[in-house]
Amino acid sequence: MNKHLLEKLFKKIENESDCDKKTKNGISIYFVEKILEEQLGRLNYINPKTIKGYYDKYVLGRENNSGEPSSELKNIISHYLGYKDYLDFENSKKKPINTNSYGNIRKTKKWLLISGAIVSLSFLLITLKITGTKDCLVWKKDHYEEIDCDGVLRDPLLNNIDIQRFKQLIVSDTTAFFIKGRPIIWYGKSKKGKIDYFNSRGIHPITKKELKPITTYIIKKYISNNE
Repeated sequence: MNKHLLEKLFKKIENESDCDKKTKNGISIYFVEKILEEQLGRLNYINPKTIKGYYDKYVLGRENNSGEPSSELKNIISHYLGYKDYLDFENSKKKPINTNSYGNIRKTKKWLLISGAIVSLSFLLITLKITGTKDCLVWKKDHYEEIDCDGVLRDPLLNNIDIQRFKQLIVSDTTAFFIKGRPIIWYGKSKKGKIDYFNSRGIHPITKKELKPITTYIIKKYISNNE
């Protein structure tokens, strides 16, 4: 059902008149910024790269570290598509089936999925161990850099971060913190309790704790008063 749900989501957004970018990235950004944040007021609910990851995994069949979309997210998507909730969407897709063979069909599908996942994961691990890949990251002063993994997979906490854009910033009372009332700076405390600032949502590269969007309170308390 995840495949059909995401297919319909991307197709509908692609047909939205104000969706300028019809790429997977553009559609994912539109869903987060236009639907979740502007229409529903759900700031920092999910990263556009997570939506794209779901699409790659469930629609295109590309193996990645994306998990299962939450029940709340599936309800939100279903409602956007015109259904009451995800259960209503599921029921609209169900077809009659021979109840005598239903249990066997479920068991067979489950076994095939598990077997396929084990084979794919084993192949991936072997390939990484043999060849290595520049898909691991290290934090260098104010940004991430890719390094050879040597068989070690990337920290899954970094999957939802735009690595190319993510940077630590030095801010002052002249820094632009908002655009049209929306925060464009995120912050988090270092291990020493110092406030660090970043240009994108994500996690603190040292403490691994989720960053928070800047507020006028933080600006007044930690920035303006220290100038």
